[in-house]
Amino acid sequence: MELVRRLSDEGPMTSEELAQSLSLRSDTTAKLLKTLEMHGFVEPARFAKRFQPGRMAGTLSEKFLGDTPVTDIARPVLQALADQHDGIGTLVVADRDEALLLVTCSGPTRQNAHECHVGSTYSLPFTAGGHALLFTMHNAADEPIAERGYNEVETRALEESFAFFCASGCFRTPLPECDLLLLGAPLHLSNAVLALELAIPDGSGASRDTTAAVKDLLSAVELIQRKCSTLGVRYLEDS
Repeated sequence: MELVRRLSDEGPMTSEELAQSLSLRSDTTAKLLKTLEMHGFVEPARFAKRFQPGRMAGTLSEKFLGDTPVTDIARPVLQALADQHDGIGTLVVADRDEALLLVTCSGPTRQNAHECHVGSTYSLPFTAGGHALLFTMHNAADEPIAERGYNEVETRALEESFAFFCASGCFRTPLPECDLLLLGAPLHLSNAVLALELAIPDGSGASRDTTAAVKDLLSAVELIQRKCSTLGVRYLEDS
């Protein structure tokens, strides 16, 4: 299967090129290619003596991608984001008045400081990811924040977070008890809205420069949305 993967990544190759690329004996590579061709995993390319992935490989790929949930697409992107900023990356979705955590990824030296675990929930006004879901579900222009029934602390946090969103494209809220600063952005799929959140160290630093983290978070959102759109991946299948 590594032969098939190499052909998929690098394009049509000869048996000798594959043998050299994978450090295999020429006769071993030739036998493997013959077996793979018999089962439809590789086929001759238009170029002389070259091979390319066959129809069976394509069929299996389509089946795999069709069954891939958004969590599997988001996880490596979130892990890279968490590693880059030594923070905690999460994927959440609204569950009534709460945010349900679907994926969590921690950076190399970070512990799960604010106790986020897959399957756990928290109040939507509590973090930046929840803010992203709240403002996506309820347009701020339709219903002023002060009239939504939140307490004074929650209202002030939402107003400050929304102001930051208007300026940067991300929601922001400090979590001083855990020494974290939370950034959140909505993730739009074909049949649902989720949110990405990045928790980075030093939540007490209201003046902290978050330019790089904001840029990387928005890039992660765009990457996941593009992959999901290209592969036709949905959050949940329509019933």
